[in-house]
Order: sequence, then structure tokens, then C-alpha cells
Amino acid sequence: MIHIGLAALLAVVPPPIDQASVRDAALSSGFQEAYVGSAGPIARAIHAAYDIPASVTVAQSILESNWGRSKLSVNELNYFGFKCVTPTSPGPIALRCASYPTTECIPAPCHPVDAFFRSYASISDSFRDYGRLLTTSSNYAAALPVRDDPDAFVRAVARKYATDPEYANKVIRLMDLYDLRRFDR
Repeated sequence: MIHIGLAALLAVVPPPIDQASVRDAALSSGFQEAYVGSAGPIARAIHAAYDIPASVTVAQSILESNWGRSKLSVNELNYFGFKCVTPTSPGPIALRCASYPTTECIPAPCHPVDAFFRSYASISDSFRDYGRLLTTSSNYAAALPVRDDPDAFVRAVARKYATDPEYANKVIRLMDLYDLRRFDR
């Protein structure tokens, strides 16, 4: 597990990004490359702080936030779909919890529910919480020994991260289609 002090983390996390320009890019034509261009440097900073593949970070943020266009990412700056621990416990990085309708498939069958999701002050905070969670939760411990192999890493993460059996394949397809492994070099 990697431990990093706040001063060291601040040294690798890029300065705050203009939220309006990120949203505008996500809504414009060519929004995919604009989103990747914005998310890539943040993912590299998260790699520097937590030693997890930047390619996986970008691809998961694409899938979870619909290229930064989901209601959760636009309103709450939550790019990974992270829920609150309890309705009033957003964790150490998020600011608050916000209720949104979603679909849960455990227990089966899939059914609509209202769930509380983390709300962040910035895109960087959302990505930082992703890095923190993947490197501190026992749910993802099996992924850490293979962090030098983005495909193996996301396959290990997906076992606990998502209920969709195709989740890892979807992330890998995004990594291939948009050459996201360039952020790991």
C-alpha cells in the first residue's frame, strides 16, 4: 500500500480545472477526445500518487460518467459512481452525499432504488478518491500486485467494482479504442 502525505499529493495533483470548460468540452462535438485530454493529466497525477494505471482510471471514468455528461458527474463531480458509506458519511474526500435513483442487481433481480452518492468539490477530488479507494480497500487488494498490467488490473478490480459481467471488457475496449495506454508510458 502506498502512503502519501498531503503535501506530496498536492505536488502531483494538477491545479484545479475550470469546471465550466470541462462541461463545455463534454457537450461539444469531438467531446470524447476533449474529455480524454482533460482526464488524462489528472489520471497521470493519480498514478503518481497511488501507482495505479492511468489508462484504467481514464477508461473507468468514461464508462462511469458517460464522458463527464452524466447527471452525477455534472452535478456532483462524481466521475466513478461512488456511493456514500451511509446517507450522511461521504468519506474523507467528498463533501456530502446526494440522493439519486439507480438500479441495483444485488439481490437479484435488478430493481430501482434511491441511493446516496458522493459529491465532490472538484474533478481532481473525485479522481483522488478513486485512487485512495482502490489502494486502501480490501475489495481491490488482488488488483494491486498486477498494477503494471492494465488489463489484468481492471479485471481484478471489476470483480468487486461492478455487477456487470462485461465491465472489464468494456473498460479494456475503451482503453484500446482511445489509445488510453499512452497515459501509462
